[in-house]
Amino acid sequence: SSPSPSGAAPSRTARPSRTADPTPEPDPEPQGTSSGAAETPGADPPAACQVDYDVLNQWPEGYQAAVTVTTRHTLDGWRVAFTVPEGHRVTHMWDASVHQTGGRVTATAADYNAAVAAGGHLSFGFLTARQGSDTRAYDFTLNGRVCEVA
Repeated sequence: SSPSPSGAAPSRTARPSRTADPTPEPDPEPQGTSSGAAETPGADPPAACQVDYDVLNQWPEGYQAAVTVTTRHTLDGWRVAFTVPEGHRVTHMWDASVHQTGGRVTATAADYNAAVAAGGHLSFGFLTARQGSDTRAYDFTLNGRVCEVA
């Protein structure tokens, strides 16, 4: 008997797809990589905060600075760390407690200012004793996450 144009031909066409190996094909992309559209090679994640660092007063042996941090996340406590030039020592800090090892300074929230809403601000200030005229602070982090300096 001769096959009809619309009869047996469709089932024969479908049969090879059913006889293909049912094991899924391996992912052609190597493990540990991603091709997500949201990722851009070399792009850094957004900063956790933005820092406004201001030197308010200075004199030959020291200076007074104020730090205001705007956070992207709600905080129930905070630690702001930053680096000051070699030979600088924070001698007094207000609205936070201070710890310094070498040029790395960590300001930790006081009980009364530990909670900060997302998009909110936290502030503290400090005095330093210094060698030289440099008053910059850099490499700011908030709870270990990188901050952008305004």
